[in-house]
Amino acid sequence: MWRLKTNQALGSLVATFLLSLAWAAPCREQPYTLETPEGLAGGGNLEFDGEVALFTDGACLEARGLTLRAPSLRYDQASGELTAREVEVETPRYRFWAEEAWVKGQTLRASGVRATTCRCGEDLRLLSQSLVLNTQTGEAVLEESWLEVYRFGLARFEELTFSPGQSLGEVLGLTEAGEALPAPLRFDFDQGLNFGLSEFPLAGPQRFSTRLTLLGLRLGSPDPVLRLGLSARERQRRASLQLDAKPSGFASSGEVVDGPLFFVHDSAAGRYAFGLRQGYSWADLAFSPFGWVAQDWRDGTPATQVQGLAAGAELRYALSLQEGPFRLRMEPFGVFALYDQAPGYLAYGGQVEGRYEGAFNLHLGYSWGTESGLGRFWLERREATHRLFGGLELPGLELRAEHDFLKSQTQGSLRLGYRQDYGEFWLRYSFCADCVGKTTSNGRSDWERRELVLGFTPSPLTCTYDLSLSPLLGYDFLRQGVSRFGLELRYADCCFVWRLGYQEVRIAQHPDEIPSGKFTFGLEIR
Repeated sequence: MWRLKTNQALGSLVATFLLSLAWAAPCREQPYTLETPEGLAGGGNLEFDGEVALFTDGACLEARGLTLRAPSLRYDQASGELTAREVEVETPRYRFWAEEAWVKGQTLRASGVRATTCRCGEDLRLLSQSLVLNTQTGEAVLEESWLEVYRFGLARFEELTFSPGQSLGEVLGLTEAGEALPAPLRFDFDQGLNFGLSEFPLAGPQRFSTRLTLLGLRLGSPDPVLRLGLSARERQRRASLQLDAKPSGFASSGEVVDGPLFFVHDSAAGRYAFGLRQGYSWADLAFSPFGWVAQDWRDGTPATQVQGLAAGAELRYALSLQEGPFRLRMEPFGVFALYDQAPGYLAYGGQVEGRYEGAFNLHLGYSWGTESGLGRFWLERREATHRLFGGLELPGLELRAEHDFLKSQTQGSLRLGYRQDYGEFWLRYSFCADCVGKTTSNGRSDWERRELVLGFTPSPLTCTYDLSLSPLLGYDFLRQGVSRFGLELRYADCCFVWRLGYQEVRIAQHPDEIPSGKFTFGLEIR
């Protein structure tokens, strides 16, 4: 994001300041210019006072994609120190202002810093007392920063660390792997009104991530929920607690993890455990001994409650071979556990998968798992499975399929897409034959499905004051009716991308779907 270097030449006086900018009036068009090892310095006026050089009247510097503007730039060649006031810099992601800056050696320090990602205006901005920047690595630290949205102070941070190419969403913990996380402000309607803060990042040192949840769920329905949650993470430590208040009573869940030690509980499932799990690895072999005291409801009801001690280990071996575009991966595993009040438990199995990645992508795999004895707690249980799966990817085509031998069911999907500059038209056909579920009056399982969904996904918004529409429509061929429909509107202003959508499920396609309408609202930092 900010990439700067230091040099004893005049060009270092600002090349060390901030980064990548393409300004409207290039320095090469200034009346006075000077070639330096760092780039081209220029201005409407140039004066020398001994070893001090002063550019004024539109002073600027162009160096490797960087252009900086200031009323004046002062460089003392004897001390190697740069001073500048009222500096303005624009990058592909940010616009910056600083009241005063000093550069010496490999460190830049600035005071009175203001930064924004907005294309115009400053409805979202960071105010900072000081900036410290390493001119060799490009990393910068804002100290004592204050985040403002529409001039409303939202959070204070002791320090924020920026790396080259990082977006503000990544710095604040609102983006992972380049993908925007769900908006921390939740406002939607799904079986009732859902409103409040969800995983909202609280102010604090950037190395320690703390998030707050305060939500009202299904408000207006017969079963409303008030949810309060708090989570924190630092390296190998993390902790979370969630409390749900319902008309039927209270429920809680959470975990505390400190290296190999952990405590986890879920009152709704009747589960808790306190213990340790330590992982060791040698090349492709992983060995994880464990031990805990736990309670579990095997079928989700208090009638099947079990308590006691468990100790054991899990062994996995990951073998991977590659030859050109072909890859083969095998991962057998074994788990055993001993109990204080029951016979032991053994589970073993593995997965083998072959892949070809070239002009097209093809993968085929098989996973299996067998249990011997009864696993008392959910932590060590490994579900028995025998499943064959595969997939094929071509430009504009994705095919997925799998067959579960234990359940004797086959399911999969086929997706076709037609991409243009403005977006992609697509269709997805999903099927599930002999799926497990209740038997309906026509003799079919209620989770069998033959659904076709048509939709359009617009390209990401790049212009300010631009909008896009994303519709979808689904049809159930078994039940012969519209299964779902929806529409999402996206609007980009100077600072945010606003999302407003509605989706209705009319014919549920799998157990976690409920026929109902859902209204959603969200926003993303541009």
